[in-house]
Amino acid sequence: MKTTLLTAVALAAAIFACTRLAEMPAPPGPPINNCFCADTTKCGTLCSQLPIDVTEKFGFGYSGTLTPTFQPPFDIFSWQTFIALNWPADSLGNPLSGPISGNTGAPRVWETYADPAQLFDSGNAPLLLSISDAAAKGKKFFYRFSKSGHPLRQGVAPSSNFDDEDEEADGHALIDRNLNFALFEIRINPDEAKFIRENKLTTKAGIDAYYQSNGKKFELPSSKFPATAGSMEIKASWRILNPGLGDDTTRFYTRNAVISVPAQNSTTGKAFTVQAKVGLVGMHIIRKTNNFSFMIWSTFEHMDNTPDDVQAAQTAQDTQKRWSFYNVECLTCPVNTAPALLPSDSNHYKWNPTEPYAARYAAAVPGEAGGQKFGSQITRTYPIYYRTQQVNQLWQAQLQGTVWANYRLVGSQWTVANDGSGDKATINVPSRLGNTTLESFIQVDASCISCHSFAEVIYNKDTISTDFSFLFGEAQ
Repeated sequence: MKTTLLTAVALAAAIFACTRLAEMPAPPGPPINNCFCADTTKCGTLCSQLPIDVTEKFGFGYSGTLTPTFQPPFDIFSWQTFIALNWPADSLGNPLSGPISGNTGAPRVWETYADPAQLFDSGNAPLLLSISDAAAKGKKFFYRFSKSGHPLRQGVAPSSNFDDEDEEADGHALIDRNLNFALFEIRINPDEAKFIRENKLTTKAGIDAYYQSNGKKFELPSSKFPATAGSMEIKASWRILNPGLGDDTTRFYTRNAVISVPAQNSTTGKAFTVQAKVGLVGMHIIRKTNNFSFMIWSTFEHMDNTPDDVQAAQTAQDTQKRWSFYNVECLTCPVNTAPALLPSDSNHYKWNPTEPYAARYAAAVPGEAGGQKFGSQITRTYPIYYRTQQVNQLWQAQLQGTVWANYRLVGSQWTVANDGSGDKATINVPSRLGNTTLESFIQVDASCISCHSFAEVIYNKDTISTDFSFLFGEAQ
């Protein structure tokens, strides 16, 4: 009798729960107040105009929340920025007339921006010459093998005493499914580059002199209406494409590239260069605006980087898809795990002189795919916010027929400053945000704002916070 009663109660509870679930409204869908162009008179078409700011009004004391009301304006701002930056441009960075899909041989606007090596006094004249020479030939020049690889110490793995915040910009290498290293680059927009040059911030001594003369403050310029973009930094990730191994180059924004491998990163102990076609797989965009002094952080990825649902990726309809950083043939490959250095590596990842360049770090998993070796097995730690995905669908539909429809916004992170009363703390929205190619191995703790709040330069006895920018650490 007691058992029967308990069973009846459980059944009633289950029916009630199912009924409640059925009654719950579905997440709100479009329409979203979307504008494909920063010029609101041209909302219906894509354009090369950079947006200047997000003009949301949060009310006094608002501390930031991931909501379907507030997030879309930031995501639309991110998309407008991404499109404007990826518009075809002349050699001076001026957008060319015509659609984003036109002028296929032209660089994109952001690719004409300065490389940090061209701004900071590194003393590496051959590197500067190589960058200029490659650009003159219409090619990209790569010398970074990790997100934070220093120009003179590419591919350096971090020491074991790195804490969680430091690991946001770790030096681990990312390996694609063809067992080649991913490549990375950084660019600085003209507004920030001008600020650096005019204030002589190209050396640590110059940074300290500016800090002392400016009342011990270090603030990058923010955007201003109607047309000042403000400080902007871009970090991009690329992979080598090999059609012979199944890579579909038509799905990527591609460039011909020269890759410089120094002696310390070579298995032969001798420097060499690689000529390759590369495809864009990830992009961080960091912008300082007048309304958001803690920056607006936008991160984009190629759709083929890794599956959102690894279980679905095992189905027959999906097994033919070639994920760049995930292989469905290895169910037990450890995910989001950095490749281990070998005892003979001397703290540097080593390139083979021929493809596959990263084969020495490939992982063989017992019992999987007949001894086949695998690259980095990357999965997304946190799902893309559903409202962000709705914005993605609007933009991808508008980009249909171009390679840019194969890219999507992973998220936009922002925060509002404390209102001064002390009642509300600043809160990052969302609290975690990472890119599978730029924070591959530390996604669980990835937060752009939290990490970059530690950006600083130490000179003599001064510790100078560099306004969320780690790039000033490249100054000598």
